[in-house]
Amino acid sequence: MIFPKFEKGTVVFKNGVRSAALLNYNMMQEEMLFLDADSSILALANPSEVVVVIIGERRFVPTSSNSVFYEELQTGKGSFFVQRKARKLSEGKASAYGGYSQTSSIDSYSSYQSSSSGQVVKLTPNEKFRTKNECFFYLKPGNSYKKFFSAKTLGKLFKGHEMEIEKFAKEQSVDFSKIEDVTRIVGFAFGLS
Repeated sequence: MIFPKFEKGTVVFKNGVRSAALLNYNMMQEEMLFLDADSSILALANPSEVVVVIIGERRFVPTSSNSVFYEELQTGKGSFFVQRKARKLSEGKASAYGGYSQTSSIDSYSSYQSSSSGQVVKLTPNEKFRTKNECFFYLKPGNSYKKFFSAKTLGKLFKGHEMEIEKFAKEQSVDFSKIEDVTRIVGFAFGLS
């Protein structure tokens, strides 16, 4: 989840209706969730009918008819989008003497169906996992999202300013794994146009 607990927010629909709810975003399943009146956790249905989800000061926009939302971040004269994903990485299966081994040859699988998304989630008993959070960055020139992950790929989205953007990244030691650094370089790029 993006937030440690469900937060107050508003869902704004294309028909102008605004609905207040306690919201959170599941990065593993990539779906916007809300708490129902009886405290059931449900996924937001029909994201294609949503304009924006506002949670606190943060804005999330649906990217397609599926349940994926990107966070919109303002910087300089424009904004860019962050896709937040999480995935499970195995640290190994239970082995002798209370340790874990990634090369253990015993497999025993079980699964469950997610009540919010209907997806089948496989479980592996006695296996230790860690969660890896990832961020992917996009600009939206027109109607489609264009991914960037380096100064070079960002420069291609600001034609004629490729060298200036790459120079800025080098001089400022921009790290594309840090949202603060990406915000700075995108703000700089918007300032060039």
